[in-house]
Amino acid sequence: MSALLRKVVDDHWEHLEEKHVSGPEHVRTSDLPVATPLGPVLAAVDHVGNRHVLVPLTAHQHVRPDRGGAALTVRERPLENGEVYERYADLGCLRRDLDEVFTGLVADILAAVEEAPERPLKALYTVLARWRALFQHSPAPLTADRLAGLFGELVVLNELLAGESTAVDFWTGPSGHRHDFLVGTQGIEVKTSTATTDRKVRIHGVEQLLPPPHGDLDLVWVRLERVAEQGRTIADLVEDARRAGDDDNALLFKLAEAGYRPADADLYREVHFTVREQRWYEVGEDFPRIDPSSAPAGISDLDYTLDLDQQQPQVTDDPGIRDRIIRITQENK
Repeated sequence: MSALLRKVVDDHWEHLEEKHVSGPEHVRTSDLPVATPLGPVLAAVDHVGNRHVLVPLTAHQHVRPDRGGAALTVRERPLENGEVYERYADLGCLRRDLDEVFTGLVADILAAVEEAPERPLKALYTVLARWRALFQHSPAPLTADRLAGLFGELVVLNELLAGESTAVDFWTGPSGHRHDFLVGTQGIEVKTSTATTDRKVRIHGVEQLLPPPHGDLDLVWVRLERVAEQGRTIADLVEDARRAGDDDNALLFKLAEAGYRPADADLYREVHFTVREQRWYEVGEDFPRIDPSSAPAGISDLDYTLDLDQQQPQVTDDPGIRDRIIRITQENK
């Protein structure tokens, strides 16, 4: 339903953009197929092409002007056509580069209004509160190490999405899960390095290389090189994932949990990486790791370094990686 609502609202905006709006206080509107007792929700476009959604108000409802961020604005907007005077809560996006994100927000609002058509303003505010963080910068920029780590996870996510369009559901790392991906009972832990020599990884805790219950674990090692221009940015990989996946909203919220929001794209647009190596290891019984059962009593928060040069990877080439992903996803359906 969300994908259908996204297409519907996008079609309305594109149609409205075909004609010029006469002045700064005017908007062109069209009725969206989401009804309330007060009338339909409206799509709107203003004189500079910014997109809006208008939710009808009762005679007693008022909207407090809200310009809490650089991208979103909430205001009360009256509309009059010579015969009818009506008032709306106007949610607008003031950054055209965030149009696609705004479409997801509006689709969520429309879905919420359909569920509770008698309270459209409440539906708008409830959904907006959850989404607003995506239109603001993260509290602190990602460090170089965290940026590279996120890049590596997105590389693997896009590998999974190439074979399974719902693979965003597998990405569990941002929520604090022990492993970065969980496909049924198959775990995938991603380690990213920008070192030019060696293949050493830092293991955080004695359980990080412990397979899921009744399952298996792969360790994926990704070597990145920071390059001037010919590489790819975080925003590039995010766009790849959005095109390949079914659920934009889930992807955006997981990115926010990982410390990256669409509004942050400009912060990292000069940071380009290229993938120099991707190696997949099966963490079997003979794979070197500290087993929780063998750790001395009273010891916790144990981190250690693992030298992967001493281990034979299961696959290192693109065809092998694709075959392995197909096997993992098919065996865990």
